[in-house]
Amino acid sequence: MSTIAIVLAVLLTCAIAFIAYRLYRQRLIPASIKRLPTLHPVPRKMNAAEREAVEQYFQLNKHLQYSSPLAAPPTQGFEFLALTTQSENVYAVTHAITRYGLATDAPHKWRYYLDSTEVHLPPLWEQYIAEDNHVELIKTASIPLVIALNGHSLVDYMYAAPPASTPPQVVPNSSMREQETEQVELIDIRKETVQEYALNRPSGMREAAILSLSLLLLFVSLLAPVLAVPWLVAIAALLIIWGGWRLFRRPSERARQDVHCLRGTPKRWGLFGESDQNRINTISLGIIDLTYPAHWLPFISHDMGKKTNVDIYVNRQVVRQGKYLSLHDEMVYFPLQRWGKNGVLFGSSLLILCLLLTYVPLTLPLTLSMAWLKGAQDIQALDVNTLQNAQLRIGDTLHAQGSGMCYVDTTLTSGAKDPFLPFDCASIYWNNAEPLPLPESEAVDKAMVLLNTVNTQLHPELDNDPKINPGLASAIQKSGMILLDDFADIVLKTQDLCHEDGACLRLKTALVNLANARDWPTLVKRARNGALKGVNVLLRPVSAETLQNLVATATSSFFTSETRLAINALNSPSPGGFLIQSDEGKLLVDHPLPTSSLYNSSGLDQWRGLQHLSSMLLHTPFRAQGVITNLSVDANGTRHISLHSEPDVITVWRYLGTTLLLLVVIVSALANVVLLVVRLGKSRHRAQDIQRYYESCFNPSMPDAAVKALR
Repeated sequence: MSTIAIVLAVLLTCAIAFIAYRLYRQRLIPASIKRLPTLHPVPRKMNAAEREAVEQYFQLNKHLQYSSPLAAPPTQGFEFLALTTQSENVYAVTHAITRYGLATDAPHKWRYYLDSTEVHLPPLWEQYIAEDNHVELIKTASIPLVIALNGHSLVDYMYAAPPASTPPQVVPNSSMREQETEQVELIDIRKETVQEYALNRPSGMREAAILSLSLLLLFVSLLAPVLAVPWLVAIAALLIIWGGWRLFRRPSERARQDVHCLRGTPKRWGLFGESDQNRINTISLGIIDLTYPAHWLPFISHDMGKKTNVDIYVNRQVVRQGKYLSLHDEMVYFPLQRWGKNGVLFGSSLLILCLLLTYVPLTLPLTLSMAWLKGAQDIQALDVNTLQNAQLRIGDTLHAQGSGMCYVDTTLTSGAKDPFLPFDCASIYWNNAEPLPLPESEAVDKAMVLLNTVNTQLHPELDNDPKINPGLASAIQKSGMILLDDFADIVLKTQDLCHEDGACLRLKTALVNLANARDWPTLVKRARNGALKGVNVLLRPVSAETLQNLVATATSSFFTSETRLAINALNSPSPGGFLIQSDEGKLLVDHPLPTSSLYNSSGLDQWRGLQHLSSMLLHTPFRAQGVITNLSVDANGTRHISLHSEPDVITVWRYLGTTLLLLVVIVSALANVVLLVVRLGKSRHRAQDIQRYYESCFNPSMPDAAVKALR
């Protein structure tokens, strides 16, 4: 997982760096020298003669300052034509040239456009304008400059220019629009309002994607190697700051476009405009073709043929007309609902929330983070009384040392988590009570006596046994038979162990058959009366092995049951005290413990192993330290304390980061889904609300109170 995280982090870093570089380069290029929409993509370089001619043209025309009919008045200053670093490129285009003019006191009231791109044309070249024009342009600090028109170059212009007083001759087939008799008054030039700017600004989808990417980087940092974490967090922080600033910033004066406030008489000409060949019934203000929002078309007829105020952009888009039609008022009373960014943020927050729930354990980070925020303390405890007097809280660091009893697990399954069950020394009982006694059992003692008796008789030491005649012993050994010299003792010890009627049935049946008795009670009675005294039983080796197995099986059940009872007795410590446990399963003692499971052994070995472990672990030194992750009290009054290893600095920051990221994505998901639903609902009715608002405004029979109510 770490390798995948590193590769993903490197790829994301490279992609972010590339995008940031492109955006940075784009911001460094002023709007006036960015690529023009009508120009060919591959320019040529300007030669030395053209550069000299351009510089001479600038010198001769210093008194001619650039002024658009829609530009700022003289009190606001002008921009001069000047070469820039982008002026080395010469762009060629074949296109119609459109000329516009307004009523103004400026010395040069004619302006020339290639579509919606305004260009500077030397004044004496108007006579060369044709229907289709081959134009060469360079970029300047203000607007593009035409250096060649239909075979006429600025190099020739500087030496063959006629006197400035000579009026231009306009050819009949030129694509110029002459000034109309209807004059248009330029009242003011203002910056568009914030509401008008909001209509044209991007929807915020890109900024939402940037914020989503930053959240993804923060998630990757939770799983990435330590070396990659600072870089991922730093990049994510920069993206959050940049994306949030772009999403919520207020537009600056420079970013907002100029709006030209005009006064004139709008007229519907019913002709094709030169710059908009696809529209009919064009509405013009003087010689300016106006472009209206589509939903204004039912209402613009109220101002046709009347003197009215019209606010337009440079591209002739109308933003306000007359008393009521206003994009600014629409945004004030019926704000544009941009719900796309909320959808992106909601989807990304939900995705990261699912990733957190799937790949990152959240219980411990949430618990410790909340505890650390409330304040944590360091507790040292060398005895039970000190720990009892301490005010323990989740998140505190505990260092405890003393002698206690390992926790006893009563689950006797072979697949248990620890190889030395029943004791689990990852948990320690710590109290002031006396240690529990070692496990003892009368039934186990009787079972061991029976085993020893049978084993002794089946495997006797013939040379040292005074009960057997040496000659008889030699004959038995040669015959391969096995002699039970005290059969009555075996019967009595079996009865002593298996005194219940349903116990050791197979063993009892075998002994009854060996003695040719009627039933087990009769056999026991004969053994007690001494009727079996001196009776010797000869067994073949197979029968002897069978008898030994039956005895082992019968006694094993007693060993197992008594082991269970002893473990249950050990699992009942004195009331009160503490149960300190490691939630990571780490041992709290230093004893060497068995490497194989205790319950994989025979019944007798289980009992002996339990006794051996009990002698070590019922009262053993321990040392526990870590952060408290859980506190509880059981029905016995014992306080349970769960400890987790003290995290290092990186782990602490991962825990805090996990908690913070989880809260951020939850809040983001909830907030954006609410905004998404609300904005979708408002967006569905916005067009209808605007239509009703304008209908009420243009309806003179509706009182002003009703108009305000619609707002």
